Amino acid sequence: MAAAKSNLSVRLAIRSNEVLRALREIIGRMDGFVLQEDPRASRVDILVLEVGNAPEQELETIRALMQAGVVGSLFITSTQATPEILLPALRAGAKEFFQQPINAQEVITALGQAKKLETTTHDAEAEPLQLGKIHCVLGAKGGVGSTTFAVNLATNLQAALPEKLIALVDLNRLTGEVPLFLDLETGFNWEEIGNNLNRLDEAYLKSALIRHASGIYVVPAPATLDLDGKTPANLGAHILSGMQSVFDHIIVDMEKRIDQEALHILSAAQQLYLIANLTMPCMVSVKRLTDTLREQGIQESKMRVVANRFEKKSQIDLQEAARIIGKEIDAIIPNDYRLSMMGINRGKPLAEVDSNSAAAMAYGELAESIEGVEGRQKSRRRGWGLFQRR
Repeated sequence: MAAAKSNLSVRLAIRSNEVLRALREIIGRMDGFVLQEDPRASRVDILVLEVGNAPEQELETIRALMQAGVVGSLFITSTQATPEILLPALRAGAKEFFQQPINAQEVITALGQAKKLETTTHDAEAEPLQLGKIHCVLGAKGGVGSTTFAVNLATNLQAALPEKLIALVDLNRLTGEVPLFLDLETGFNWEEIGNNLNRLDEAYLKSALIRHASGIYVVPAPATLDLDGKTPANLGAHILSGMQSVFDHIIVDMEKRIDQEALHILSAAQQLYLIANLTMPCMVSVKRLTDTLREQGIQESKMRVVANRFEKKSQIDLQEAARIIGKEIDAIIPNDYRLSMMGINRGKPLAEVDSNSAAAMAYGELAESIEGVEGRQKSRRRGWGLFQRR
């Protein structure tokens, strides 16, 4: 049986005495961590670095130390959370950001996640913890069908991989509609998970999350705006990170904006589905969005452009769309307005309404391509039978 490393070493590179005292006190109360204060130490598992207004040079040095194996994970802290500070930090490989004054719960949560992700040892051979994959769904514009896409991708993926744990997370605060699309009623949402970040194990998540008849676990969005600013920074990113140790695949219906937390989540994701319709305004939005994401360090290899509600007689064909956005269209979902509205109004995935429709089959093929599942008929027999027993 593999044994986890007993303690993680933490070095504090902090200028502010107040911040240094706060971090020392927090870490000193936590089991499984030891402060590394020996300047001759050859390695530190976690470096907490305080950066100023021009972090590029010091972060470049840290990146070199990380590549050399001297520093394991990088956490940063600063008085400001500006793009000038956060983006260089993300590019250098920073995994967490603590805005000052220090929030003790954020530090405890981040260190707890680092402990969970620590590699295990099999005698002389290190064996990394296998984490679930995050698939983000982002609409190029409002009303392009991104929630429909997220819901049907998740349910089809569960059908294709019935032995896997699949989660669908709605990050659209206030406007989130995932429960309506699946005819689910729940007062639970991801803010409640945020209040229990220290216990994101399989038993808690399976008991707390609502499970749809398809087998997927659903995490609804809060129904209120965070007007008082009480929601901790990067809460959504922390929740997704914790869920990765339990779920094999996590489909995320993203908010229709790109902020620092969104960039954090997109950086951690394995796939980003950009949902668009073949109209000129939408193509222009896709172009702007992909250019912006590249500039912010998001790898282009993650981005998959999906032409939703596709019609062969569209005024903009696939070749013209690719020319406009400077990128190929990776997948198409045929237009079937009647079927889509029927599914939404009934709270059912398309495959449950009409599994033989072109749109439902397109979602099935896309889901099967994620892990190379072979045999459409086999996966449909094993998965969609769940709906027939509902």
